[in-house]
Amino acid sequence: MENGKDKTKEIPTQDYSESMNTRYCVTERYNLTFGEAVKNVKNQLDRLGLDIVSEFDVKEYLGAKMKDMPKHLILLVCDQDTAADLIANDIQMGILFPCNVTIKELEDESVVEVSMEDTSVTWSSSLKKDVEEIAKKTKGNLKKVLDNIGRTNFKL
Repeated sequence: MENGKDKTKEIPTQDYSESMNTRYCVTERYNLTFGEAVKNVKNQLDRLGLDIVSEFDVKEYLGAKMKDMPKHLILLVCDQDTAADLIANDIQMGILFPCNVTIKELEDESVVEVSMEDTSVTWSSSLKKDVEEIAKKTKGNLKKVLDNIGRTNFKL
């Protein structure tokens, strides 16, 4: 049997229609460099009072396993009041937060894709009405980040 440890995997080309049909996230593409996008996302999160509790560099982590891995950063984002409301309504909701925000470099290093967790989908497993309302509010706040990051030239 072959040991797969020395194998690298290809990154498939992801067309935009595939990104837009991912049910558990809201996605937008921007004509920005990766660095500009990261800076703009962080600024918008801060402007809305959302905390970045951790950063995960996917390229650094998977670079040896993935051929031609583009820059890819995951920000774990949270709001203390929202987290407290979630836990107060459903103690098990701790498994589903913080929210994930991803920034991926695409094409010729002048296009990035930013995706935000769609909390109205991912948190719906709680089945509690109060959690549903919190999820809608959180999705709205995260969508504000997408709406204010920068230049878009891609049809949705």
